[in-house]
Amino acid sequence: MAFQYGLGIKDVRRVAIPKLNAEQMRQTVFAMLEDVDGELVDLCCQGTFDQYQIPEIVSGSVSGLTKEEIMSYATPDLPASRMKKMRTQLIEAKKNAGNSAEGAAFKEYTENLIKMMETSLQQFKENNEKFEVLSTLVKEHVLDEKNQEIKDLYENLKDKDSLIKKLQEEAAVQETQIKKLEEELTAARTRSNAEVVEGKTEKVTAPTVPPSYWRPQPPQTKKTILEKLFPQKTSDILDKIAAEGLSSEQLEEVRSAFDSGLADDEVKRIIKKELTADKMRKMREIMLLVRERRHTDA
Repeated sequence: MAFQYGLGIKDVRRVAIPKLNAEQMRQTVFAMLEDVDGELVDLCCQGTFDQYQIPEIVSGSVSGLTKEEIMSYATPDLPASRMKKMRTQLIEAKKNAGNSAEGAAFKEYTENLIKMMETSLQQFKENNEKFEVLSTLVKEHVLDEKNQEIKDLYENLKDKDSLIKKLQEEAAVQETQIKKLEEELTAARTRSNAEVVEGKTEKVTAPTVPPSYWRPQPPQTKKTILEKLFPQKTSDILDKIAAEGLSSEQLEEVRSAFDSGLADDEVKRIIKKELTADKMRKMREIMLLVRERRHTDA
C-alpha cells in the first residue's frame, strides 16, 4: 500500500516495524501523505497511539494547527473522542481570535500552555526513567534473594543426602552385626542341642531297672484330662470340647462358664475354636446378664 501511494523505501521502513499493527501502519502512512510534521510521524511510529488517535493528529495538521498545538492534546492517555473534542475547540478558538489582540493573547496563552505541558511531560519522562531504574534494582534484588534461597535449598538437600547416605551405611553395619550375632546364636544353640542329645544318649545306654512291684501307668488321654477338668459332665460335652482343640485360656473360660451356673446348652455356644478367650468371656457375661434380666422380668 505504501509503495502504491508513492512513498520511498526510507518512509516505508519507518512504518514497517513490529510494534505497529496493520491499522496503525495504515493511519501512519496517511499522516506521511498529508505531510504531517516529521516529529509527529515519529510519535505515531512509537506504537503508543492507536488507530483512532493517529487520525486526530493528522486532522489537526491538515486543519493548520502547529506541532505544539497538536502536542497539547496528542497524548496516549487521552481517548480519541477526547482528542477530537480538544482539537475542534482549539481550531474554533483560533478562528474566533483571528488577527485581533485577543488572538495574540490567545497565541501567547497557548504557547505558555504548551510549554507547561512540555515541562510536565519532561518531568514525567524523568520520573518514569527513575522508576524504571528503581524497578530494575528491586527486580535484581529480588532475583538475588531468590537465587540465594535456591542455593540454600540445594545445599540443604546436599546435607540431607549426605545424612541419609551416612544413616544407610550405619544401618548396613548394624545389619551385618545382627547377622553375625544370629549366626553365633545359632551355633551356640546347635552346640547346646548336641550336648543335650549326647546326655540323653548316655542316660538311655544306662537305664535303671524298675523294682518288681512297679507297674507302668497307662498314659492319660485328652478325654481323661477333660474328665478331671470338667467332672460330672456328659460325654457329649467332653467330646465337643476335645474336638474343638481349645487352648488352655479357652478351656479356663469354659470352666468359668460352668462354674457361673450356665446350662450345658448355653456353654456349648461358646465352645468354638475360632472364638478367642476374651470373646468367650464376653459371651458368658452377656448370657448371665440376659438370664438375670429374665429372672427380674419374671
